[in-house]
Amino acid sequence: MQIFVNPDYKFVKHRWKGIAISMIFVIAGIAAYFANGINWGIDFAGGAAITLKFRDAVPLTELRRDLPDATIQQYGKAEERNIYIRLPEQKRESDYAGQVVGQLHERLNPGQTGKHDLNYDGRDKLASLLKQNDPDNRGTNPQAIQHYDDLSKKIIDQRSKVGIFTSMQQVTSTEGVSANAARLLNEKTYLGRFNPLSQENVGPQVGAELQRKALFAIILSSLAMGLYIWFRFRDFTFGMGAVACIVHDVAISLAFMLIMKLEFSLNIVAALLTIVGYSINDTVVMYDRVRENRRKIKKGLSLAEHLDLAINQTLSRTILTSGSVFLVLVALIAFGGDVIRGFAWILMIGVISGTYSTLMIVPAVALAFDRWTSKTTTAAPARIEPQRSETPARKRKAS
Repeated sequence: MQIFVNPDYKFVKHRWKGIAISMIFVIAGIAAYFANGINWGIDFAGGAAITLKFRDAVPLTELRRDLPDATIQQYGKAEERNIYIRLPEQKRESDYAGQVVGQLHERLNPGQTGKHDLNYDGRDKLASLLKQNDPDNRGTNPQAIQHYDDLSKKIIDQRSKVGIFTSMQQVTSTEGVSANAARLLNEKTYLGRFNPLSQENVGPQVGAELQRKALFAIILSSLAMGLYIWFRFRDFTFGMGAVACIVHDVAISLAFMLIMKLEFSLNIVAALLTIVGYSINDTVVMYDRVRENRRKIKKGLSLAEHLDLAINQTLSRTILTSGSVFLVLVALIAFGGDVIRGFAWILMIGVISGTYSTLMIVPAVALAFDRWTSKTTTAAPARIEPQRSETPARKRKAS
């Protein structure tokens, strides 16, 4: 599919405008870094992350009173009553999240000692309650044990399906719950105020190690891509242009993350590594077209003219590829949910910056290095060979 027919846009001529836009954006990101720092995710900063689903209105006042050092925010839609709690890093390894959730359970559900919370307890505790009381008169044989294990699993699966039990009717209407079992559940259990959807702990040592590994992964992948281009096209100028393209796209994406205060998590690292691979793809295609044109076109063209020609020849492909990816990322941002939204945002900014870096940033760097290497070669003193005395040619005798 051809969008542009014989385009002749002078992208190289306007390369400094692209560099100026990028510099402004990166400086804004640096300013955001000094103003707010990096919003490290739980994977890198350590600490604990908890997601709770509440049966009724979320008791934000009580949560902030009980967890003064925590970051508490809504997770998902307001009507879902989900809360995300971010707890600061602890200096020692422990089940920090489990301890905090246990404390919240006791404080938010007073006066329920001795009863099982069907919104909090897991399958094993519920199965133990059923086996001890044997409401269906199954005895203690293996078949009876299996029966109550299966029944407790069905009840917990029902809780996962609805998110949280809001009435005992939801429990007793579960398939397999007999009248006697329903009576037991009404007497020995209750519906607590929240259901812990997820708990995550990351120790301080693990977080610091992940920070180092993420940094090394991004740097090494960028250098590896630059070396590949260098060896692939046997041109140091092209290799440096490729590395500059990758560094530019990653820097723009990080600046956007800092400005928008997005959480730096493993999803963001995955997005940055994806950008490294994606942005270099368009650059490789453009470089390959430059190499082909140098072989086919007999008249001498400068590197700037070759770059302009190659960019115009691949422009339709660039727009179609980036446009398709852009539409997918818009759908992810709109419908993907909170878990994947940061990943989609970073990837979208990387696609946009990768597109215009191929059009403006790569040519600027390639031309700058080409001129620098040309000046270096010209400035190098020529090697003076010592003059050799010529031996006079021997005269031929006339026959």
